[in-house]
Amino acid sequence: MPDRQDPRLRTLIENATVHFHSARPGADEMWGSGFLVAPGWVLTCAHVLLGRVGEAGGDEFRVRGPGLHDGRPVAARLEACLYEGDIGAEPDEWTVLPVEQDLALVRLTDPAVRHECVWLSDRSDHPLGEDRTVYGYRPAEGGAASAWYGQATVSSQDGPYGLRLGPSNLFPEGVSGGPVLDSATGAVVAVIKSRRAEQTGGLSLAVSLMRRFEDHYPRIMAAHDVWHHGRRKEMHNWVSRQLELPGGAAGREGDAWSPVDRRQALALLAEVAPPDAPHTVTLLVRRARGDDPPGRPHLPVTWRDGHGQLYEGDQPQGAYVFLRYLRLVQLFLEAHDPAPHDPEPFDPAPADPVPVRRLGDWIEERLAWVPPSLHTNVRDATLPDGLLPARTGTVPPYPERPVVLLELEPLDDDVSRVYWTLRVDDGGEDSDVPRDGDTTGPGVELIRLRSVIARPLADAFKAVDTPELPAPLEVALDLRHFDTPVHEWQIYDSAPLWDTARQQLLGVRRSVVIRDIGRRGVPAESWERRWYGMLAGRRLTARNTVFDGGGPHARHFDDLDPGEIPVQCRRAGTGAGQHAMRRALDAGHGVALWHHGEHTGPSCGPGCDELHRSTLGFLADVTHPAELPERLRRIREHISKGNGRHWADSVAVLYDDPRRPLPAEEGVFDAP
Repeated sequence: MPDRQDPRLRTLIENATVHFHSARPGADEMWGSGFLVAPGWVLTCAHVLLGRVGEAGGDEFRVRGPGLHDGRPVAARLEACLYEGDIGAEPDEWTVLPVEQDLALVRLTDPAVRHECVWLSDRSDHPLGEDRTVYGYRPAEGGAASAWYGQATVSSQDGPYGLRLGPSNLFPEGVSGGPVLDSATGAVVAVIKSRRAEQTGGLSLAVSLMRRFEDHYPRIMAAHDVWHHGRRKEMHNWVSRQLELPGGAAGREGDAWSPVDRRQALALLAEVAPPDAPHTVTLLVRRARGDDPPGRPHLPVTWRDGHGQLYEGDQPQGAYVFLRYLRLVQLFLEAHDPAPHDPEPFDPAPADPVPVRRLGDWIEERLAWVPPSLHTNVRDATLPDGLLPARTGTVPPYPERPVVLLELEPLDDDVSRVYWTLRVDDGGEDSDVPRDGDTTGPGVELIRLRSVIARPLADAFKAVDTPELPAPLEVALDLRHFDTPVHEWQIYDSAPLWDTARQQLLGVRRSVVIRDIGRRGVPAESWERRWYGMLAGRRLTARNTVFDGGGPHARHFDDLDPGEIPVQCRRAGTGAGQHAMRRALDAGHGVALWHHGEHTGPSCGPGCDELHRSTLGFLADVTHPAELPERLRRIREHISKGNGRHWADSVAVLYDDPRRPLPAEEGVFDAP
């Protein structure tokens, strides 16, 4: 493969690439490679430091590179690691860190040390191709390290973050943790993870995996962008070299968005208040583009990440699209008037006391280079309805906001095991497309389900939650599983950074409702007729539907008025309660309440009477069915702050809207 590397760009990246050593005298072994991403910050693979930084991962070690402190060793410590195991444990020959956990952030202990920094791609997607160059170090005699680089082909993707490097590439020991450069755009797009054990080629990690460093990523990227903007007057910098590459739109004439524009825009975005939630960025990107980004972009954490979703193929879209996005950011910040955050010691200092106004001034300045016919696309931009400031204390009616949907399909021959599918309905074009799931093989035991889906569910919540409005969770279940206490689950880290109660029960933090997985596809006429009748009515009332001596007949449910809500004091998945709930579903009821705990005995008692009295009063205060899930959540939030039992502790709610039917089943599930 011919060498396509720009020699000046090669000098820049070599000066930003480093290697690690022990701080102990005489321990000269080189551990692996890394690279400088912002002032004082080094990115590497977690496995490079595994078993080498002390039992708690706090031991000091040394970082060395030609562009760092005149090539002299610099003290550093591990600051953050995605690895969920013991970073201090000695690895064995079988230790292979998962792709999603093999990144680490190293911090130089002396913040005054000056050094080069790589340019990190802002994009989530990294197209396959041949124009990649891998940098790093390999061991040399006497514990020294020898600089190495080689060209590579990205042949395939391995999950959301893994990028496979082609079989014609051979990587030496020690290069793990080094940067992977896209030679066409002049941006670092990945971190080299490993070479293949018995063949040539290897695996790299997309730099978008850095977004999992929730506590550090926004500040590091802001510092990265401010640092690069500060180097703009130097003759040879990353952006000046990018202008000469095939992926750089060099001109400022017309509607081309150049690396110079990108550098200026990202520096301005680094100075304003960060987004309140990833979903805010997603909505602004969708409004700026006029459609959803191609593929499935990784969760945008910063305004910078949103900028990276405005490309089409290998090239940026027109300048007016980027300016429209910047204008929407400006409008959002002005509308919500965010309070300034207290800077951390490593935060970039604001260059202007009114950074939002400065952003607006630059938009107008840059707009002068865009054809006048496109100016209105920028100046007339308006915020999506979902981002307009809400009145204090108001919550949009259910489900006029994003919804997370978890579908649990039991196996035909083993009801204790399920296949699961996770979707996010945020109004986008791919809302019906599964986000994650397991729909083949032996499935998952229902009793183990919570631990299996904890991470995917937490990621789905982070994609659409806002500080004021956590997304509702809809769980589509087979009737036999209706009593699964999903609202009592704890999904660790399901709450974002702004939430101090990160271990709240799901039903305390967000509305949790049950849906019938048997109602896929086109709604039945009885279901629609009863639902619209309920909406047209002026009040809801509770109706006891499980009686001593057995369940009711089908006519009992058929004869209920649309506003009469079935309430039962017995479990819905077994016995008389299951019989009653089956009748309710067959009669087209879309809303029902039931007690999913154990019944006190064969006959009803005082607890059953309390449930029916309480639900009667509860529903009398509901002026519209769409209020019901949020009202129940508020009760759970209230009782979570005190002690004692409450009628709502063990109550589940069916809220199954035929206007939003579950997606029709695609294909046939594999047999276990």
